[in-house]
This record gives sequence, structure tokens and C-alpha cells, in this order.
Amino acid sequence: MEEEPGKSNKKKETQAAGWEMIYCSLVLIIVALFAMLVSYSSVRHDKIKNFLKQDVSSPENAESYKGSDTLNLSPDILGDQNEFAMPAMKSLEVYFRQTGLDKSISIEKTRKGFRIIFGSNVLFSSGAAEINKEAYSYFDEIIKIVRNNPFTVRVEGHTDSVPINTPEFPSNWELSTTRAVNILRYLLEKGEFSEDRLSAVGFSQYHPVESNDTSEGRQKNRRVEFYFEKQI
Repeated sequence: MEEEPGKSNKKKETQAAGWEMIYCSLVLIIVALFAMLVSYSSVRHDKIKNFLKQDVSSPENAESYKGSDTLNLSPDILGDQNEFAMPAMKSLEVYFRQTGLDKSISIEKTRKGFRIIFGSNVLFSSGAAEINKEAYSYFDEIIKIVRNNPFTVRVEGHTDSVPINTPEFPSNWELSTTRAVNILRYLLEKGEFSEDRLSAVGFSQYHPVESNDTSEGRQKNRRVEFYFEKQI
């Protein structure tokens, strides 16, 4: 039995209308999703611009963050959870300038906080792990910072590639690790911190920052790094 022409046309119009509704709904969903993405991107962009303006570009703060050739405050962007690091960094920068160490250390932002890099000659004699007496005052300043902030501290010992072989230190592994542990022990005993806030590790010669083929490179590789991160 054949359908009447009018009924056939109505059926086709109904089917077409159904597809149009589905198509329009899909387009609206895509437009809404795009609008959300654009909105989120704009919020984050403005937030980053405000952070940079406040901490780096602001004329009021420019002098505070102006470092020497080696005392470098890296421009890496920190997340909200790391903004607590800025006052501590400023305080330590001022202290190390006053002590004349600004040519021998570096202070840099990290993703989780910040770090201080000491040349190992500032803290130890060559081939030794006993802390130089003048270094205790540097650690005491670090202790003050840790007491007043929710930091955990990780101490890392690094050496150059020149081998060592003594009864006390059969290799650079033992030297770098013992140096880091001796610093940790001082911080623990003098600062009276909870043990879970401190850690120490030795990397020997295997995390160089410069080539060990030159004396300048080896000097930079002989270092101790302090990582300050917000306690979770």
C-alpha cells in the first residue's frame, strides 16, 4: 500500500527536524566548552601576570631581588603554594650579602620552593667532611628560617670527578654523603627539628652542573645544595 504524498513529506520533515536539533545541541555544547577553556585560560594568564608584577617587576621590590652575578634569583614562576618562599629567600639574600658570601653561593626558585647552592670550599676543606667552623653561623641563619616557616630541608652533597681513595672515604660516594649527613646532623641537633623535616643524600660526581674537563667546571661541581620545600 502506497503512502499518501502528504504523509511522506511530513515524515521527511520530522526526520530532518530531529537531525537539526541534534546538530544544534552538539554545536552549543562545543561552543560552551570552548568558552570555558577560554575563560580558564584568561584567569590563569591574569594570575601569572599579577604574580610577576608583584614579585619581579614591581619598582618597590626591584631592589630587593636585584642579585649579584652569582647570587641569582631565578625568574621561574612558582605556584600559589610556593609564595611562602619569597620572604625567606629575601631574608637569606640580605644575610649572605652582609656576610660577603654573595659571590660564593646562589639562591634560586624551584617548583616546590627554593634552593641554596654553596660551593663546597665554603663549608669544607678539600677532601674532608668536617664542617668549617665559620660555616656554623650560616647554618644557624638557615635554622632561623626553618623554625619560622613550614619547610622541609633536603641537603645534597656533590663532588667533581677527581677520585678519592682514603681509609675514611673510599670514593666520592662516601665523601658527598658524609658531608650531607654532617650538615643534617648539625641542623637536627641545633635546630631541634622533627626528624621527618630533614633528609640528606650524596650524589658523588654523577650530577654535574658543568664539565669536569676544566678546573672551573670541577669547582662548580663541588657543591652542597639545600632544598627548601613546603611541608605537606
